Amino acid sequence: MGGSKKIREMKKVIIVQGGGFMTSFTTGVLDAFQMTAYKPFDSHVGISGGSIALSYFLSDQYGACYQTMHKLIKERRFMRYSKVLTDGLLNLDYFNDIAYKEMPFDFETATKNTKERPFYVVLTRSDDGIPIYFQPQEKNWVDSIIASSTIPFLTKGKHEIDEVGYSDGALGDPIPVKWVVENGAQEVLVVRTTPLDEKAGKKISEVFASKITNASQKLKTQIENHSINVHKAIAYIENPPKGVKIDQIAPEKVLKSGVFAISSNQLTEDYRHGLQCGLDYVFKTKKS
Repeated sequence: MGGSKKIREMKKVIIVQGGGFMTSFTTGVLDAFQMTAYKPFDSHVGISGGSIALSYFLSDQYGACYQTMHKLIKERRFMRYSKVLTDGLLNLDYFNDIAYKEMPFDFETATKNTKERPFYVVLTRSDDGIPIYFQPQEKNWVDSIIASSTIPFLTKGKHEIDEVGYSDGALGDPIPVKWVVENGAQEVLVVRTTPLDEKAGKKISEVFASKITNASQKLKTQIENHSINVHKAIAYIENPPKGVKIDQIAPEKVLKSGVFAISSNQLTEDYRHGLQCGLDYVFKTKKS
């Protein structure tokens, strides 16, 4: 089954952070890579919304993730304000309709492109908070990205794959730089959704969410400490082991979109910013 494959030794890895609709920025970065045929990575790791953006990148569907996000922001079946206190505001199961009907995902191409260059979706086991680095197959690809994006309180909180419950991958390992280095990575590119100068510390919203969500105690602790764990990963990025190079692409300032997006204009502005940052990175890399 997907997820049980032996981890192939990594060398050059891309990690794409999550962040709800802030993924519009990372989508722009990855579309810039598509435009310039910049695909030097032997392994790909996506967390939460980042796993969705990477899926479209790996299926060679330029612009598809951006179009999907515009569709989601307007879709009542996705954002359900009437169920915010019961099933969660965001109906992630709607991704099945997107992937199979409304904007078909090219599973064949994605599977071919990841046969020798694996794709890992970061999940968090709901009962004990342990991060799982899941290699999806066609039969569970959509389930894996739904699971990786399932934030307690904001969504149904848990999604099952093979009778195991998983929650948002960012809770278990928000930026898995240490994991990829431990598996052999020597060059890592992290595509972030927050500026490089983001301040460390707990966020009141995360503390509040941890108190009211219906989740295991371990998961509640990880929700409360999410920002702290992000900055532990950033500290590792800034002081990598000897012989390891870690680059970052990040927005120059706080994005217009957040976990939620209010308007299509916000998505478009953040997408264009990501597109420019992606092009700048490719041109700089090719010059060096």
